[in-house]
Amino acid sequence: MKGLSRTAANALVGAVVFVGIPLALHAIGIGCPFKFLTGISCPGCGMTRAWLSVLNQRLDLAFAYHPLFWMVPVLVALCLAKDHMDGRMYRGVLMACLVAILVVWTIRCATSPDTNVLCSTPIQEDVVRIDRPGWMSLIESWHP
Repeated sequence: MKGLSRTAANALVGAVVFVGIPLALHAIGIGCPFKFLTGISCPGCGMTRAWLSVLNQRLDLAFAYHPLFWMVPVLVALCLAKDHMDGRMYRGVLMACLVAILVVWTIRCATSPDTNVLCSTPIQEDVVRIDRPGWMSLIESWHP
């Protein structure tokens, strides 16, 4: 990609991958590949609904859908600033974000679906669910 720095090119490719692939998977009926394979909502479950709530100026709903929605711009800024940061600091911040996401995901999976984590705003639908993996239904549809 001529004219773009390596970091900007990587950010552009990352954006295409992280937006394009989920849209394609949604279009073919798979949705979240993690949930399709395991039957368990992924660590980022609710993130899209959280950002749609932010765009509708409903921060309370955003926190209810995913209490770490605000981490997305932090991670984007981190990736863009990687070339200008100390490697240890970069890895430390990245690891802290990963640990926070995994802790919140674990708490959300361990509590009942109608329990909000870090927020008291009620939401209509379950955000984190444990169901049958999607591939099982796919196989059953092939062999009635």
